[in-house]
Amino acid sequence: MKLFVAAIIKNEMDALLEWIAYHRVVGVSGFIIADNGSNDGSRAFLDGLEKLGIVSVLDFPDVEGQKPQLPAYERILRTCSTDIDLLAFIDADEFLVPLDPEQSIAASLDKWFSDPSVSAVALNWSNFGSNGELFAEEGLVTERFTQRAPQLFNANKNFKSIVRPNSVIHFNNPHHAELRYGRYIDTLGNDLVLHPKHGSGVSEEVIWGKMRVNHYVVKSLEEFLLGKHLRGSAATARRVKHKAYFKAHDRNDETCLLAAALAPKVKAEMAAIQAQLDALPAEESPQKSDSWLATRVKKLIG
Repeated sequence: MKLFVAAIIKNEMDALLEWIAYHRVVGVSGFIIADNGSNDGSRAFLDGLEKLGIVSVLDFPDVEGQKPQLPAYERILRTCSTDIDLLAFIDADEFLVPLDPEQSIAASLDKWFSDPSVSAVALNWSNFGSNGELFAEEGLVTERFTQRAPQLFNANKNFKSIVRPNSVIHFNNPHHAELRYGRYIDTLGNDLVLHPKHGSGVSEEVIWGKMRVNHYVVKSLEEFLLGKHLRGSAATARRVKHKAYFKAHDRNDETCLLAAALAPKVKAEMAAIQAQLDALPAEESPQKSDSWLATRVKKLIG
């Protein structure tokens, strides 16, 4: 089945190439990305990837009094190609991770969605901490941050959704879709049970079966302060993520190397994408091999 990732981003230049390369490695077919007025080079980079046929980009600037995430999701749902079977709605700090290294994402999708009654799958979070890093360091996100909260950590009850686009009425929040028909299941294939108090977007239990979403929610303290803290929330008005948010989510209880193990393949894919960007005509390439961005990419991929 053809799976595309759908996302809204703003000023995610440091994360985008790894995030896109990683998801191509695990079997994502394409990306539909709404750009919310980036001014850090993200938009030029995405334009280059669009010329390569890797992503489709939508302009989605801020509208007075309106948070952009859910309207962006609505536009993606209504305008995506009919030959896209599935859309995974995630953020640029979230990575789809198959839990069996011998099985691809495709195998899980085929198992879940071969049942025509299934319209959506909820993938619970796995919350990753800072690994004790205070400052941004060179290296892949998935290599640098390998320590996470236990499965039963309360925030892991949040989930993200993979949906059949034509089955969705709208998203109630960035986590949960309102379906016009079909079943919402968890990753074990059972009907999704929502949390009795918190409702849509939060499951009663944390289910890690076949696949989950690694959520690199804080990264280093520096990256948190320059990223989430300054940007705030794309979904909730006037929500600013302060020190208390960092402390609550900076959990480093257990080591997990599932995503880090894919680093050699991800770096190879990053290099391949860079080579394709370099091959574009000069006026079309956002990062020729002598640009500052290309230099950073070369450091990342070694």
